[in-house]
Amino acid sequence: MDISLFSLGVAMIARDCEDTIANALQSVRDVASQIVVIDTGSSGRTPTIATRMGAEVYFHQWRDNFSYARNLALKYLRTDWVLVLDSDEELDRDSFRLHCPDLWEPMLGGVEVAIVNMLDDGATVAEHRFTRLFRRHPAIRFEGAIHEQVAERIEQAGFQILHSQIRILHHGYRTLTPEKIARNISMHEAELEHNPKSAWHRYHLGLAYFAARRLDRAADLLAALCDDLSLSLPQRELSRLRSAQCALACDELLDAERFIAYPCADVHREGLRLFIMAGIRAAQQRFRDAVELLEHPLTRQSGLVNQTQRAHFAERIGGVLAYHSAQANLPADRWHLALEWQSVFR
Repeated sequence: MDISLFSLGVAMIARDCEDTIANALQSVRDVASQIVVIDTGSSGRTPTIATRMGAEVYFHQWRDNFSYARNLALKYLRTDWVLVLDSDEELDRDSFRLHCPDLWEPMLGGVEVAIVNMLDDGATVAEHRFTRLFRRHPAIRFEGAIHEQVAERIEQAGFQILHSQIRILHHGYRTLTPEKIARNISMHEAELEHNPKSAWHRYHLGLAYFAARRLDRAADLLAALCDDLSLSLPQRELSRLRSAQCALACDELLDAERFIAYPCADVHREGLRLFIMAGIRAAQQRFRDAVELLEHPLTRQSGLVNQTQRAHFAERIGGVLAYHSAQANLPADRWHLALEWQSVFR
């Protein structure tokens, strides 16, 4: 697709992201004819950096509503199409050039892209698909205070959404602060109050409570979603995994095993499943099995597993096994070891 045939604008909201915004804007400078940044209250150099990178920066007070802020950015754009990018993301320009569809197609209103969560070493943790590229049209606006969406409005306006292989790389997967977690909980609670039957909002609220270590509340929300077909397969699998972790933390081993009875489709989630199983085996005093699971290649490669903790757990359990093997002539996995497995695996 010749991207010179249409004008593309980039819409971004930002606040105190001076460590990431330059890379985000650099990734779109050669494909965007206009970049709009809505600054919602930065105290540092974020707006200065954005301006120097060629963005138009507008200042608006944060109102606890992502759709409101994103729709403000849309009002300032003058281009044919809009690409929405977060300040901790980068557009994969090669995938954009190779896979951008014909945006002059009159019935095309939006393009679904892959949001690829990346770790510092470049490993891919997970992919999610969202409509981030869409026609600039007065009827197309974001909805939802958090995890905002635009796809429904595109279809209501009579346009089609096309699946694509365009990739956006997200580098903020592990940068959630306690303040952001508390903000997300508050916003999801408000959304769920208005949409009490929404599995989507219950899912994200459950994950927010899990991140806050409020496991009882997380378990109440996520356990009911494990087989909810309104959610995607990755969302259902992660609901099971987090529910299993909550059960394990409460010594409910049978429930934990039930939640992770089936393999996961993604290697990272499967690695986390094996890691949780290692915790269950340790609780059952099957320590050799626990070490084998901790050293499994998928466990070692999973971006959802804290690898420093995994290595520490394997070393600790292996050391205890070695010590007792040297002290008696019995299979080591039959001993009732004084190992506080709960504190190790939480």
